[in-house]
Amino acid sequence: MEQNTDVMAEALALKEIMEKFLYDRLEEKLKKAKELDDETESALRKEYELEAWLDKKSLRVKELTLVTHAIKYQNPDARGTSLYASRDDNHDAFFVSTASIKSPVNDVVGNAAALDIYKFLQLKHQEKTLLARMLSNDVALRLSLPASEEKKDRWFLLFAAIKEMKGSASSDTLAKQIYFPLPDGKYHLLAPLYPTALVHEVYTQVQIRYDDDTKTARKARREGNYHPHGYRDYPNLAVQNFGGTKPQNISQLNSERRGLAYLLPSLPPSWNSSAVRPPLGEVTIFPKLFAGKTKRLINELKNFLIQVQDSESNAEIRQRRAVLVSEIIDRLLQYSSEIQELPPGWTTNPECRLNQAQAFWLDPERADDDWQQQRETTDWESRICHEFANWLNATLQTDHLRFGDAERLEWKILLQNELAWLTPEIDL
Repeated sequence: MEQNTDVMAEALALKEIMEKFLYDRLEEKLKKAKELDDETESALRKEYELEAWLDKKSLRVKELTLVTHAIKYQNPDARGTSLYASRDDNHDAFFVSTASIKSPVNDVVGNAAALDIYKFLQLKHQEKTLLARMLSNDVALRLSLPASEEKKDRWFLLFAAIKEMKGSASSDTLAKQIYFPLPDGKYHLLAPLYPTALVHEVYTQVQIRYDDDTKTARKARREGNYHPHGYRDYPNLAVQNFGGTKPQNISQLNSERRGLAYLLPSLPPSWNSSAVRPPLGEVTIFPKLFAGKTKRLINELKNFLIQVQDSESNAEIRQRRAVLVSEIIDRLLQYSSEIQELPPGWTTNPECRLNQAQAFWLDPERADDDWQQQRETTDWESRICHEFANWLNATLQTDHLRFGDAERLEWKILLQNELAWLTPEIDL
């Protein structure tokens, strides 16, 4: 009995939603009409009664097609086929696609004058659209409709046809086509379609930057205040426009976006570092210059070593320690490469006090034949690794952590291996 009561309540709610939709459209039409006599107004009101409206629109739904990929984005006059691709068609895809969206918003193409039918089918109650209810022959929806069971069956069948492709698949001379070469001089002729459902998902995500929560979070950051959550920014967006002054002629979702679509930048990363200064006035780069660039990594390694110092050494601990030290070494190699990009010969500056090994390392292109010969015959690489190992031991040392020759040798070997990989001609 309780279940029947719930279904009846749901049916009543659905009926109210549908009738409100039709009432709003009727009122809009009446406002646009200048003056109507009683007979004309009465006829118009009858058209917007639920049963009469469904009778009429169920016969016009064939003018619309539900799609995820549409052809008119390539050319508004293209008359080829648009397609509907369900998630099941490509659910194991490696690349981002329409199948990556958990709940895609479907698009609809066809006669723009019939788009009110699609808006009606997209009405929701309890997160389920009228179209979804028709496709599943929903009991509550059937109860809400004022017609015979036979007519309801016909309505459901006709409205469900919005998902079906009209006619056989075809392209158009105005659509893009790609010749994909095959062996023996043959080829495939590919006809790419615009992924309107995926584009709409991207558009929806990007538009979040304009909502009130995002504005508040952005303001808090600008003013240096606390905010319970962050926000996303999408720099360097390109904006496309489809349909001009009539975006509804392309598709329903295009109309909702006012013809706009976003393109995220697909470019290789551009490294913009602050100006690198030569390490003048320092005997070594490790205690001050490099230590300041690795403070977070050093603290992470130190905290890990403190956490496991009373544990028996095992492969997992040794592997984690090696990974953390490797990250510090990666940062060292990055920093050294930045200094090596400075104009050659900067070590001739009277203010340069670097020890010889580090000068050889960090100014490799210095135009001085005697200096270069000395660099090639000096074992400066081994000295660099030794200095790094001593510095890391001293930096990690605390009242509770002690390091000796074994750890120093491990740090040294890790850096030697990286230097040997970068410059295989070096015999370490």
